Amino acid sequence: MDTGRLRRPRLRADYQPVLCSGPEGAYLVVVGEHRNLLIDDPATVALTPLLDGTRTVERLAALVADRHPMAAVASGLRRLAGLELLADGPAGTRTAVAAGWDARGVAPDAAEQWTATGRVLLVDAGSPVTASIADRLAPMVGRVQVVAADDPDLRAILAGADQIVVAPGSYVDDRLSLVNDACLSAGRPWTLIRAHGSVLVLGPHLIPGSTGCWSCLRQRWLENEQVENYLAGQGDAGRRVTVARAVLPGTVATAVGLLAAELPVLAVAGRSPRITGRMITLDSRDLTTSEHELIRQPQCPACGDPGLTRAADPRITLAAAAATDVDGGTRTASTAEVEQRLTRHVSRYLGVVTRLDPLTGPDDLTQSWISGHNFAVARHPAGLRKSLRGLSGGKGRTVAQAKVSAIAEAIERYSGVWRDDRPVRRAAYADLDPATTVHPRDLLLFSDKQYANRGHSNAGGGHFHRVPVPLADDQPLDWSTAWSLTHDAPRDVPAAYCWYGHPDIAALDVCAPDSNGCSAGNTLAEAILQGLGELVERDSVALWWYHRSRLPGVDLASFADPWIDALQAHYEDALGRELWALDLTADLGMPAYAAVSRHLERPTEDVIVGFGSHLDPATALGRALTELNQFLPIVARFVGGNTRYGITDPDTVAWYRTVRVADQPWLTPDPQLPPSTVHTHDRAGTGDVAGDVRHCVDRLRRAGLEVIVLDQSRPDLDLAVVKVMVPGLRHFWRRLGPGRLWDVPAALARTPRAPGEDSINPLNVFF
Repeated sequence: MDTGRLRRPRLRADYQPVLCSGPEGAYLVVVGEHRNLLIDDPATVALTPLLDGTRTVERLAALVADRHPMAAVASGLRRLAGLELLADGPAGTRTAVAAGWDARGVAPDAAEQWTATGRVLLVDAGSPVTASIADRLAPMVGRVQVVAADDPDLRAILAGADQIVVAPGSYVDDRLSLVNDACLSAGRPWTLIRAHGSVLVLGPHLIPGSTGCWSCLRQRWLENEQVENYLAGQGDAGRRVTVARAVLPGTVATAVGLLAAELPVLAVAGRSPRITGRMITLDSRDLTTSEHELIRQPQCPACGDPGLTRAADPRITLAAAAATDVDGGTRTASTAEVEQRLTRHVSRYLGVVTRLDPLTGPDDLTQSWISGHNFAVARHPAGLRKSLRGLSGGKGRTVAQAKVSAIAEAIERYSGVWRDDRPVRRAAYADLDPATTVHPRDLLLFSDKQYANRGHSNAGGGHFHRVPVPLADDQPLDWSTAWSLTHDAPRDVPAAYCWYGHPDIAALDVCAPDSNGCSAGNTLAEAILQGLGELVERDSVALWWYHRSRLPGVDLASFADPWIDALQAHYEDALGRELWALDLTADLGMPAYAAVSRHLERPTEDVIVGFGSHLDPATALGRALTELNQFLPIVARFVGGNTRYGITDPDTVAWYRTVRVADQPWLTPDPQLPPSTVHTHDRAGTGDVAGDVRHCVDRLRRAGLEVIVLDQSRPDLDLAVVKVMVPGLRHFWRRLGPGRLWDVPAALARTPRAPGEDSINPLNVFF
């Protein structure tokens, strides 16, 4: 609180000062319902009993001038204001009532006056308890008027109300658009309440031009109702199921009571720290509450500019930004800063991240978290089941790193979902300029044999390795325009390759999106750098995996990292597992590693692997090890002499049950090669993220490869998200077409010069 605005300061009524004495003199204990404070500053102790709101600052100073100078008085008032213990002016009402309003941050006399005379317009938008809300609210405010949301005179009626409260049957009821439009047009704030259901909902209080609007809320809420959306597509005329069905007088009374305590705050202060732009839920079954922030969407069609996401300019501009190699990558902000910024996007109802949960304990070395995200609407039961089980993962050395990683991956996946607010153009490949258009075959890299045998392989293979239909050059499809960092020019790429849920995926089956090269960062350059690292990592894995090449091990001790030393000891002593690493670095020179572990004491070895690549060798190895840790929860349960796997994918389960290191020597270091150390590869970072990206682009250009980036960022989120594509780099899924998969290992003398596809590792990368 700014003491300059306090004309007649008083101690808030929800705090009680108790004067005490001790060997060193008098002191105060300020007792409150939520906190207690001890104050021993002599000037503040002398002032506090005088703070009743009737005296000016000058009068207070005069009363204690014989003992304390003006500077000490001002300092004491600043201290009390900083502790949020002061209000301005006399309370004007009895202490118990004043304590309630002081705790809510509003002048008690003004709140009481509004309570006696205020006019509330209660808009019925389908709530089954509208009448009960009105009956219970009427004794607590001056006047309550009820009107239907579809009343033709709604706009005129709004003008006569002090506070507008809307009670919907559902927060996505279409009738709410009538209220939203009317309030946006008139600039009138309004408040939502759901007083029915086992979960009561208060807020948000929406202020046009300041908070998000109902259209912003509806978009998020609808996306998070996966089951309801699925059922709406199955039933009659898109009718939605009713989720909140419970109605009990006691819970209705609870919701209305909370509303009545907020309305005077909104009327007097214009906003509430609890519900303005925020929503509070109270689960009446276990009496738990949660907060949900409504994110204002600049691209909202009702309160923003929808053209923000329809912009046609794909240009990528790399802005210089100093960065350090911390927290598992080259970052321009600390983990703590990013966590504080992103946590508001976690909400079951209003978030793009619907859940955030640890898989490990707070003190574990192997930190792993999961987060929920929603993809496109499922059209069949299998798709619904997959969507409900779909989770993003986060890893790190610390809890904060793993949490931020999980949130960022969920935001990355969310941003990659197709929405028709993105620019595309419909055309056949034959009608486009081949110099500026990327054909799906150059991105997918399947072989002719794979295309020819797709019917057989798709019937028996996992979905990761599914072979699509070859694209006919005269087949029209949607193209997204991306940007070539190599040539500083636009490139058209298949939209179905870039966006989850794009209609061409199901309609044409010529390609499908995946997360390879998708990345999030604090800036575009940071996101691109992480995406490039992932592409190089996957390429390095493919060159090793499918030829089963014997590669050097890694001297983990040479990195002199206490966390790595502790991790090795933890795997061996606590988990009964062996841990090692392989150096996968290939022709591109960016360090890439595989971390591998097997169980030594079970019937199945439950071999897990993790990968990492980065310009800095230590960071690359750390990423491989933290990714390895992510797989530990899947193989952690051992019951009745068998591992109980925390996953159902058949390829993954088959790997864990059958793979033994003795049968797969390529998973172990080549004993004929000296181990790689921290000094084997130079750290190539420039200290500037944009400079690091340009360095990577130059390396790839020298290898004959082009870097293409599609910006998938959304203006309502706090991260840059990109899809990075380098045609020719290999995915670690089974893509056996000509190119690097065959040429680079041969050039590095890892494999025979012209092996056939029959010599390829029959084991698929299982994730």
